[in-house]
Amino acid sequence: PEPCDYAIAAIKELLDQDMPLFGICLGCQLLALACGAKTMKMQLGHHGANHPVQDLRTGTVMISSQNHGFAVDADTLPDNLEVTHKSLFDGTLQGIE
Repeated sequence: PEPCDYAIAAIKELLDQDMPLFGICLGCQLLALACGAKTMKMQLGHHGANHPVQDLRTGTVMISSQNHGFAVDADTLPDNLEVTHKSLFDGTLQGIE
């Protein structure tokens, strides 16, 4: 996702205007990159249906369809972001706020 520098720059501009943003899959990765986090290539990726994702605030588990080979590296999140959802398959970050 790092090569999408034009999108990362646009997201930074929107964030500077305090615009609320919501990103799914690549959108979430680009949002994290715009905030200063890094992404990593996944060993196997997430492809197909029935991927369990847990909301860390409520403990609720949701089932999702996914198709991505990169994930946001939770260890690189800046202090103003927190992990809100994680994959129950491999623990990768699935949501931030």
